[in-house]
Amino acid sequence: MVTKYGTFNPPFLACKPFYSFIFPDGFRSLEARVIATVLISLVAVSLTNWLTQFNDWLLLLINGLAGRSWLFDSVVAFFLNNDLAKAGVIGGCFLAAWYGGKSIESTNSRRRILIATLVAAVFVMATTKMLSKTIFLPRPDIQTQKIYRLEGDQLVEMKRMPVRIMLDDVSQKDYRGLLSGDIDPNDLGSFPSDHAGFFIAISLGILLASRRLGVLALGWSVFVIIAGKLISGQHTPLDIAAGATVAITELAVIQYFVRQKFRGWLDSVTGLTLRYSALSSAIIFLIAFEMSSTMVHIRAFLGFLAVMRRHVMLGMGS
Repeated sequence: MVTKYGTFNPPFLACKPFYSFIFPDGFRSLEARVIATVLISLVAVSLTNWLTQFNDWLLLLINGLAGRSWLFDSVVAFFLNNDLAKAGVIGGCFLAAWYGGKSIESTNSRRRILIATLVAAVFVMATTKMLSKTIFLPRPDIQTQKIYRLEGDQLVEMKRMPVRIMLDDVSQKDYRGLLSGDIDPNDLGSFPSDHAGFFIAISLGILLASRRLGVLALGWSVFVIIAGKLISGQHTPLDIAAGATVAITELAVIQYFVRQKFRGWLDSVTGLTLRYSALSSAIIFLIAFEMSSTMVHIRAFLGFLAVMRRHVMLGMGS
């Protein structure tokens, strides 16, 4: 094939004699279509098996750090279980980016990005939570025990994961509860990782507003929060990758959509944050506080409102 940029020979043209030998009439015949479908299916199955094996291998490699030192496991558990230690750096970077503009124009630009980032983070959290409740995939540390899932009308045993249990007090207590059958319903849906989705979305938003602060936030998210989830066996690399994909996709879409389609609204909100600086500072503090707990308090409050609404509606109906 000759183009204005030179000669270009696509692979499928170079292999034309091969295809002609196997499929003399191209892909028009039923036999050719069936063979092509089978070949594509085999490749897809092979790639799926390879990805699953690589996911398990990488998980066990990282999780192999656990269960060897009580001190190391306790440090990892501390950053996993303490909200301030886990995400205080992320909240601090967000606040620094919010107030760090050197001029009014720079401050407005940063705040537009960060407000759109907060909107994106809410959508990311909603998406990951919805998917985790739809896809039954227990955490790897739960899969150390026998677990059965219902396929049709039969119970099928799931693959067991030989992950190591950390030696800190909290992990050992949870493991003893697991052995006695006490399982948190939240542990039955680990795909995708909501922590990875939420914190990567926030960190990337900070990166768009301030490169230095964003690098710090992203590094903390990856090497402290996400690494702790992998070491403790709470998530697999595939869970993390899926959560990160949701975060990157929705952050990019919402940043573009909000800043292009709702630029006037965004400018108005940004202007209000400068005009009412004391009130906006209080709100930003509450937002930074909720970041440390992945909005668990807001979700609990919304759940409370839903329960109250249901009781009020039932009371009105009676």
